[in-house]
This record gives sequence, C-alpha cells and structure tokens, in this order.
Amino acid sequence: MLKACLIATTLALLPAAAAADVQTDLSVQRGPAERLTPENTVLIYVDYTTGLDNLMNTLPGAVYKNNIAAFAKFNPLFEMPTAILGTENDYYGSMIPEITENVTHDARRFPRRTVSGYSAEMARWLRESGRTNVLIGGISIDNCTTHTALDLLNAGYDVYVVADVSSTNSRLVEDVSLMRLVQAGATPIGWLAALTELGHRWDGPYGDGMRDIIATHWPASTVGPVDDTTPGQGGLETFGQ
Repeated sequence: MLKACLIATTLALLPAAAAADVQTDLSVQRGPAERLTPENTVLIYVDYTTGLDNLMNTLPGAVYKNNIAAFAKFNPLFEMPTAILGTENDYYGSMIPEITENVTHDARRFPRRTVSGYSAEMARWLRESGRTNVLIGGISIDNCTTHTALDLLNAGYDVYVVADVSSTNSRLVEDVSLMRLVQAGATPIGWLAALTELGHRWDGPYGDGMRDIIATHWPASTVGPVDDTTPGQGGLETFGQ
C-alpha cells in the first residue's frame, strides 16, 4: 500500500508525457533469489553501438569486445527471450558486430524516448514472458544500463547486472554505479558466472555450448599479465576436446 501511494504521488508530480513512460508492474514481487535458468530469465543488451563503444575504457578494448561477444552468445545457446536496445539516436551509430553476428535467436528491438529502456512495450513483453529474472549488460553502466535496471527493480524484477560487459569512461563512476545498483537491490555478476549458472551441468543440454564459449572467450577476458606455473600444461587448450 505504501509503495502504491508513493508511486501515485510521484506520477502526480510528473508532466503528463513523462508519467506515461513510467511503467510499474506491482504484480511482480521479488522474493528469495533463485538460480538463474534458461526458463526463468530474460536477456537485455543495452546500447552496444558504434557511437558509444569507443568511449568505454574501464576495461581494455580487446577484453571488452571479447566479453561482449561471450555475453552475446548466451542468446543462441539458451534461446531465452531477448531484448536489444540502441540506435534510436543518430549519434549512437549501428550495433557492433559482437552483437549483430552472435545474437541470432528471436531478439526483440525496443525503441525508446527515455534514457531507461523500460518502456510500456517492454513491460508487456516481460509480463507475457512470465519470467522474473533479468540478466542485463550494456553501454554504459552508469547511464542507460543503470536507469533501465533501476526501473526493472522498481517494477519488481530480480535484476542481475553483468559487470564485465558493462563498461564506462571512468573507473570511479563505474564503481559508484555498481554501488548504487547493489543498494537498490540488483545483483552484480560476471559473464562467466552467469553462463555457468544458466547452463548448470557439463553433462546437460548446454554443456558443449558452455565449453565452447569458455574455451574461446575466458582466456581472452584476462586483465593483466599471466604467469602460468601450472605443472603439466593442458588447461583450456584441451578444455573443449
């Protein structure tokens, strides 16, 4: 009741056009966290465009692109409902190849007028999916990704922000944004942990796909020098065999 009163008060203070863009689904209630599965989760890719990715520098550029490609491959592997945001404004440019070449399974585009991607159309799509977990990553973590995640949290969804695919142009701002998201109720996660939580079993239906993504992208996600002193060699060189 208190939440409903606060929302009603907020809407009354907003201009009519802005109020129309605020979508709150009180029928979705967050409960105890459940394991992410392909059956209870949706994917959201935010603003992975050529006009923005060149500004991201909190991860080395090659590492960042590698991580995005790994995250994009979740879409064809798990075939989860997927939303893509971006390219609404001229300066955004076009979607980067890491998205266009890998997100191949029935992805929905949601044009928007607001910084947040949580529009009335997306709200309907989410309700129809029947899912309560949202796995989200994008450019930039402190702006469109944060605002979309906050609106999803306010609507009652469990939101998991993939931190190592969601860069920005300032380490300080990235840290502050993650802190704000956690305080609001979001769960930060890395792409590797998200992948293996969704796939769960090496001998299950997603085992081969997980192995392929890990063998291809996990070594390239390394930040900083590597000194391999492991006896016997092997490791990821033979992981997918």
